[in-house]
Amino acid sequence: MATPGFLRAVHGCGLMKCSFLIKAKDSNIVTEKGVRTFIMERLLNSSFEKGTAVNIDDKTVEVKIEGDKEEIIKFKAQLEKDMTAKFGNPVITFTDLREIAAVEIPSLVKSSQALVLGQLHKGIDVQLNILDTLKIMHQDLKSLPKELAKAIKEK
Repeated sequence: MATPGFLRAVHGCGLMKCSFLIKAKDSNIVTEKGVRTFIMERLLNSSFEKGTAVNIDDKTVEVKIEGDKEEIIKFKAQLEKDMTAKFGNPVITFTDLREIAAVEIPSLVKSSQALVLGQLHKGIDVQLNILDTLKIMHQDLKSLPKELAKAIKEK
């Protein structure tokens, strides 16, 4: 039995590859507020099998999707509403859809796994920084009783 995606491709019912950009007013919105994670969660809960969200720079995310043209248009419109509600307007702006026929778009599973690994790496870096800070605090606390005793004697 043929899958719906196969039928669309065979019968030419609007299957397309496209991209659009999401631009933030400030860089911390894209890099620190979880824009890519927000988009990937929406893609994973959609009917699409291929798609990704990639940081272009510290203010821009490119979304690439392969699927039915009408479904992509609906997805983008809903994403705009959801992101405006979460991040504000005009903090986030969207460009128009652009067809990108010659580009291979990865499966959502592969894209989401890459994002998870990237987030895990960031988390490890944060944990290492915390560990370094705790080591410094431990060294500083060792001398605290002597400093307190000295301060009490001086009063």
